[in-house]
Amino acid sequence: MGALLKAAADPVATQNAQGDDVDRFHAQRVAQMLERIGGAWPYLLDALCQENEILADALGVESEDRDPLAENRRLLELAEHTMATTDNADTRLSLRAALAETAHLQRAALRAGRQAR
Repeated sequence: MGALLKAAADPVATQNAQGDDVDRFHAQRVAQMLERIGGAWPYLLDALCQENEILADALGVESEDRDPLAENRRLLELAEHTMATTDNADTRLSLRAALAETAHLQRAALRAGRQAR
């Protein structure tokens, strides 16, 4: 999938090269996004699985063996609910630290994708 997205970037940019400045600008931005997403794609699933482990650990729950995206959604919803309902400062700090760590994983995956170009 990543390779297909990266390969789609060039035709998007070149097919719109004849348009006005606005068309060219938008085409270049879309091409750039396709290239970046395509480059990051191989790293995203691994990062997502790591995120799920971090969140499950911080929430004190078992990670369910299912689709990583669905699991991530479940864990994020549980984290949101926990943050909204708990009065325990340690729980809040633990979740904030886990969310910061998952954000770092996401940035690292995107950075790896940019470097893979």
